[in-house]
Amino acid sequence: AGMLAAHKAFAETLFKAQLMKAVFATETLAAGINMPARTTVVCSLAKRGDNSAMNLLETSNLLQMAGRAGRRGMDTEGTCVIVATPFEGPNEAQSILVSEINPIKSQFTP
Repeated sequence: AGMLAAHKAFAETLFKAQLMKAVFATETLAAGINMPARTTVVCSLAKRGDNSAMNLLETSNLLQMAGRAGRRGMDTEGTCVIVATPFEGPNEAQSILVSEINPIKSQFTP
């Protein structure tokens, strides 16, 4: 989000050439980049919302980030590691993973 197209393309090129070993991304960036990896690490299951309160990620956002693990045509599987914090643990992860996926609401109008 907010990244210039040329910068994004440059980062993708570096990643594909294996010159960049790690990318730290929000769920927004994870949705807009072409950087599949063998392993993704989710460091937090919550993010700050519009009202400055911490809210758990939506199921679709967590799945988007986890889905970056496993490179199409190169890997038969991928790994997603969810890191527990003092504020989020197995119960929160389970809650997100078994929740219904909310429909996507497009912000674009014809």
